[in-house]
Amino acid sequence: MHAVLERVVDQISGEVRLLDADAAQLHPNDLPYKWNAQQLIEHLVLGYRMTTEALETRLKKGRLSRKHRRTYLQWSLQMMILTFGAMPHGVPALDETLPKPGGFPAMTGRELADLLRREMEAMDTVLDTCRRRFGIERVGIHPFLGPLRVDQWRRYHSVHGHHHLAQLQSVLAQVAPDPVPLKLTRDNLVEKLQIPAQRPLA
Repeated sequence: MHAVLERVVDQISGEVRLLDADAAQLHPNDLPYKWNAQQLIEHLVLGYRMTTEALETRLKKGRLSRKHRRTYLQWSLQMMILTFGAMPHGVPALDETLPKPGGFPAMTGRELADLLRREMEAMDTVLDTCRRRFGIERVGIHPFLGPLRVDQWRRYHSVHGHHHLAQLQSVLAQVAPDPVPLKLTRDNLVEKLQIPAQRPLA
């Protein structure tokens, strides 16, 4: 996997890997309209699948027509996201990437991390194929950003992933906070560290 994508997958996986299936389904403040950890991963996975399918179609059809040019809005969004690494606020997710009830079974954090990596690797494999076939030409059209090269697709998914990494960290801070650090004293040292009692010397 390309290092740009592997970095974000590793970071997201590190956040969710230790969650059990129940914790992965918890919504912040018990508000169902706020995505839980699994829904965030599902959203990313659906985005990878959407990109993979679009690029596979492009490989079957051949080169992208040169008639496809960026609009001024698409140019602005590419500048914001691909150059400056900032995702715009208030832009709704595409319907195809929205988590839907029953779309995936409830999964543990480890299962979610493995799913995320598999789908990213599948997408990256297709990106490699496009690069070998089309070179530095634009290879697919993003619904918001317009036509993108292979390196731009990777940059987009890296920025998008880091955007949701911050959201994921916020969700986990509310539903799965870190345990309170132990306070060790002379009286509770043996108990807290679970040190077996020593036998008296003969």
